[in-house]
Amino acid sequence: MSLYLMWINLIKEKANEEWLTKSQREVYRAILERWQSQPFVNLYGHRGVGKTFLAHLLAKHHGYVYVHDLAQAPHNAPHVILDDANYNRALRPLARTLGLGRVLLITETPIREAMPKVELALDPHDVGQFCANLSERCGISLIYTLPEGTDLGEILRREVIARGEAHVTGRS
Repeated sequence: MSLYLMWINLIKEKANEEWLTKSQREVYRAILERWQSQPFVNLYGHRGVGKTFLAHLLAKHHGYVYVHDLAQAPHNAPHVILDDANYNRALRPLARTLGLGRVLLITETPIREAMPKVELALDPHDVGQFCANLSERCGISLIYTLPEGTDLGEILRREVIARGEAHVTGRS
């Protein structure tokens, strides 16, 4: 297994809500506290900002069901996360047929349909907090690279490559 995948698995295993950066925490709270009566909500943002990380925490701590295909959602699930969503209007009748409550659609760009939308965007402070979490909670320190940009997965990949692992797998 590559070092990158080992780190990703370690992060998933140890992560909890305390890990959320300031920007992630604001979006997380908005998802939990707003739009309770809305059948569809769109969480969007650039690759690597932590949308799927938020989704896993929602599933782990708040009973959301995490799927990549809405048809896989269990009947009558009150909250469903559809990650890497390819939205089309057929999702709405499918959600009604399955008796689903709220569906959180995760995309890179906002969906062009009337529904509440929340963007997740990170700033340099968030990136610093992410790096501190890695070091303090997982023993993963960036010793060969400096964090650049806001794609957290890419920050990890660059460090793995700098450590001499030429083949990095698992785009997240």
